Amino acid sequence: MRRAFWVGLHRWAGLAMAGFLVIVAATGSVLAFRDEIDVRLNPELLTVAPRDVPALDPLELRERAAALYPGARIDDAALEIRPGRSYMARIRTKAEREGEAGPLVFLYLDPYTGEQLGTRTWGVVSLDRRDLLFFLYRLHYTLALPAFTGRFGSYLLGVTALVWTIDCFVAFYLTLPPWRRDRGTPSSAAKSWWDRWRPAWWIKFGGGAYRVNFDIHRAFGLWTWAMLLVFAWSGVGFNLDAVYRPTMKALFGFAEIPAALPARAEPLDAPLLDWRAARAVGRRLLDERARREGFAIESEALLSLDRSRGVYTLVARSSPEIAANTRAIVAFDADSGAPRAATWPGDSAEKAGNSIGRWLARLHTASVFGLPMKILVCVLGFAICALSVTGVYIWWKKQKARRFHKTKSASAGAPLEAMTAE
Repeated sequence: MRRAFWVGLHRWAGLAMAGFLVIVAATGSVLAFRDEIDVRLNPELLTVAPRDVPALDPLELRERAAALYPGARIDDAALEIRPGRSYMARIRTKAEREGEAGPLVFLYLDPYTGEQLGTRTWGVVSLDRRDLLFFLYRLHYTLALPAFTGRFGSYLLGVTALVWTIDCFVAFYLTLPPWRRDRGTPSSAAKSWWDRWRPAWWIKFGGGAYRVNFDIHRAFGLWTWAMLLVFAWSGVGFNLDAVYRPTMKALFGFAEIPAALPARAEPLDAPLLDWRAARAVGRRLLDERARREGFAIESEALLSLDRSRGVYTLVARSSPEIAANTRAIVAFDADSGAPRAATWPGDSAEKAGNSIGRWLARLHTASVFGLPMKILVCVLGFAICALSVTGVYIWWKKQKARRFHKTKSASAGAPLEAMTAE
């Protein structure tokens, strides 16, 4: 295909994506520091005064949260309590109409006393300090579209991420100089291919507004290319699973970890194992797996109940860290406690696609490498905004130039047409 085709593809893909990329990049820059910002905005919800007494058991805190919302469901329980931080319970409240899901309420408790500190509701469109981070999160992942649109916002961003992934390769190709540009010139005077590509990496600030914008667009794209691809393809993974999983499976191999479990005919309303019994079963299964596979449990992270499949799942952090997987997970029947699925560090069922996917997700969310990664993700968000804005500016200037030349050509042809008519 001719280079002009790829130029046109890049131009129209960029224009179609520009608005979406500005939204997700700007919000992503803020969300890189989501925890720090949320704590600063809402200390009365998220922090507690340090005490010299031990915190209450996480499952007791879950029970106290459930007592505050009779009839509501709490289908997961965090098993970690961070020093100086409140305990959060996610509560699915009763719906006003049967067959609909009720609002998701985040309840915050003092982990030392069980006292309620406050609540906030997921999905509220508000710039109030309590709701700001939730709103930005929804805007970043779903465009914060109304509930009646379902998953349309997430799907739309998934398609945008897929186009962005393809365009990453197109844009990189367009920065490359043609291989045959120096044909016919004396070999001593001909520039090497690298010498002709090198200017694409730099910005010439003395070349006028259009040239500076063009250089920013091209150079920013080259310097950040690898992370742009990480953001783009992980965005497909978050929002367009029907494309992501088959592609990763074809390229690298991909396994369901833990293995997919069948759904029940009817959701499980009241499991025979209560939450404390379920934790005991999960601990036993994890300990047995750890001894057999040669890893150590560092800390328990989450106990959850999947009512549609009738299973509890216990998630724990473990060591050693192998191929990005620090989690050990067991799923077991919520009535009998029989093991149903498991994964652990070094699980032979894992494929390269699973490890790559975890790293993509962690890089995207700045969940690894601490503060330096958060700063990088924040800065890259602004770089993506710059790429989108400069891309639109370049298109606008070219459109303006085309209209000018078209008008000038039409004006120059008018006298000739008049003379021909006479």
